[in-house]
Amino acid sequence: MGKPRYRIEVVLERDGKVLMDSITARLLEILERKGSLLSVVKDLGLPYSKAWELINRLESGLEIKVVNSRRGYKGGMLLTIEGREVLNTYRTMTRRYVWNPDGSVCDTVYAGSDDCIVRDIISEMRSEGYCIDAYWVGSMNGLSMVMNGLADIAGIHLVDPMSGEYNVSYMDSLGAWDNAVLMRGYLRLLGIVHRPYLSIGDLTDILGLRMVNRNPGSGTRLATELLLSGIARHTGYDVEELRRTIKGYNDVVKTHVEVTEKVARGLADYGVAITGQALAMGLSVKPIALEEFDIIISKTSIDKPTVKEFIRRINKVNLRPGYVILRNTGELYSR
Repeated sequence: MGKPRYRIEVVLERDGKVLMDSITARLLEILERKGSLLSVVKDLGLPYSKAWELINRLESGLEIKVVNSRRGYKGGMLLTIEGREVLNTYRTMTRRYVWNPDGSVCDTVYAGSDDCIVRDIISEMRSEGYCIDAYWVGSMNGLSMVMNGLADIAGIHLVDPMSGEYNVSYMDSLGAWDNAVLMRGYLRLLGIVHRPYLSIGDLTDILGLRMVNRNPGSGTRLATELLLSGIARHTGYDVEELRRTIKGYNDVVKTHVEVTEKVARGLADYGVAITGQALAMGLSVKPIALEEFDIIISKTSIDKPTVKEFIRRINKVNLRPGYVILRNTGELYSR
């Protein structure tokens, strides 16, 4: 017997009556693909009467025709233009609000910065039956999701440009201590990752090359902006002018994996990413910072079994290239 799972479903309703749900959507998808009501009842295990009931419910509720029978075909049926529009709208709404294709959701959510160690821990936990969702939305969005009750755990590496301090100053300024605790993580080597045949000595060498950038709100994007500010001071460029000059500045991806994949495939010459991911892709790295990566945990989630197991594994993480494990890695701090 499998473990219980939560599931979210998108429904179309009118005046409180459900006109379309996931079963109706699957019915229309099979009709669109196979053009046969016979295929629908076989694939879904529905009787003909139930399939027709779902179709009639949708058509009468929307006052449109969503299917047309095909003459000469037993059970043959096609979607109308209106039927395809309804199905496409349902698909769009589902993609927007339901993150997993089958609608399932876990009771534990990680959100925040992409990280090799975190990816490995989540992968190991999933293989052992733990239900944990992961959304690589960047440090700031991850912190916000924990503060607003949308995530249990967030990985962040946010540097204060004025003090050079990581993470704690953002917890202070945003009032995050009321809802969350900070678990000490580890240090990660961040660098300009590039293909091995390129020579990047001085940082100004990147100005004539094509970049792949990270998304706003991510800790890596913040580090990239600090890097560009330093180059601007060194060269005399205005920062805005520098941004306009750099090829690929607006070519934005959400994870370190995507940065290194684009560079490895030759779609970009360089990007800013963590060394561990770059080395795994066979890329070269010019180090720019040893950053602090910490874990933020919602106070209401800290006793969840999945969260406790995540904390335990962070405490036992092994050293790997591009990382520095600290004496206080895994310790919890609150205010």
